[in-house]
Amino acid sequence: MNDKTAFGVGGASALFTLVTVTLLYVINYMDRMVLAATLPLIKADLSLSDAECGWLGTIYFIVVAVLTLPISILCDRWSRKKSISLMAILWSISTYLSGVGSRFSHLFLARGGVGVGEAGFAPGGIAYVSGSFEEEKRGKVLGIFNLGMPLGSILGIVLAGYVAKANLFGLGWRAPFYLFAIPGIILGIIVLFTRDYPTTGGGSATEVWQGILTVLKTPTLLFTYFGVAAMSFVGGAVGHWLPTYFVRSRGVDVARASLLMGGIIAVAVLGPVLGGIAADRWRKRRLNARPLTAAVVALLCGIIMYISFFVELSGAFTFAYILFIAVGITLFAYTAPAYAVSQDLVPLHMRSVSMGVLVLITYGSLAAYAPLVVGYLSDVLGAREPNLTAALMFVPPVAFLAALLFSLASRYHDRDIGKVRR
Repeated sequence: MNDKTAFGVGGASALFTLVTVTLLYVINYMDRMVLAATLPLIKADLSLSDAECGWLGTIYFIVVAVLTLPISILCDRWSRKKSISLMAILWSISTYLSGVGSRFSHLFLARGGVGVGEAGFAPGGIAYVSGSFEEEKRGKVLGIFNLGMPLGSILGIVLAGYVAKANLFGLGWRAPFYLFAIPGIILGIIVLFTRDYPTTGGGSATEVWQGILTVLKTPTLLFTYFGVAAMSFVGGAVGHWLPTYFVRSRGVDVARASLLMGGIIAVAVLGPVLGGIAADRWRKRRLNARPLTAAVVALLCGIIMYISFFVELSGAFTFAYILFIAVGITLFAYTAPAYAVSQDLVPLHMRSVSMGVLVLITYGSLAAYAPLVVGYLSDVLGAREPNLTAALMFVPPVAFLAALLFSLASRYHDRDIGKVRR
């Protein structure tokens, strides 16, 4: 019995689901990026330290790390459309409350609320969309769904900066938080009118734990997971702080800084495609090419990032911006080969478990603390004022650590993949 017969998948209702959930994914990332775009204004208005500004990013990632796996299970075992609706409305209300905040503690709690709402959306959305279409169409459909990440990031960072600068209704930095909350609530209600498909069962708790233990006993996977965590630390630091860095380094306003960041993201989305193609071609000659490709990309990321900061200090802003674009590409390029390893090294029925463990390690170890660490170092290294440039100089070595971890993964790769194939 095929999918269409079993679930009545496909057709206009599936297209309605795809459009609604993809638009929610766009809003999801817009609500993530609004903080980075408005951070300089928030810091000035509320008299926050850079460490406190960092905590506003870190709390989000900590909450996501803790709740992604249980909320993902809830989506499958309760109702996908109801779970997605609840998450969208919750993160939208929390985004609105972020704009209401008048002190650090208010924003801290509100950004944590955004994390609660968004924690299970990506895995839940992927499951909902893929289950709504025939198997032969799922690759294309998930490609459309995943456009929400770059589109939402670009729209969020650029629109938030311009809306804040425009001082809409005299609200200043609060305006984009209020505006971005509206479409999430509307779409959160609309998604309730999409057609869910029935759950066909799942592994028992014992089977899930056995899968996790198997993953944790595979050296290639562990080194890859921690490599991803290290690169996610780099990406988290850059994503959270680079717009503020442009404001301080170049003396531009938040609208201009947001536009510069949006341009980097727009080109950087080529990274996964380039990284995937490079790894697949190299794999024709070396079986362990995927972790090795991730290692080379991570090494390049650290080197180019160092050069970017020094060129920026010299005042050659145009050349520095080109280099920052290259950094952005490398921050995306490692993902395709690294994530492929997380799927290559496990049996079919354990692939979701592998991704769940990857998310837990990524945000539970290094990545969640990137905004905080950079903010704390900026405060400590500054004599009278925060020194964000000096703090960011500590980020490239983490990319070098990632290169080492991916390289170690490549040493065990052929042995571990042989076990899976047997």
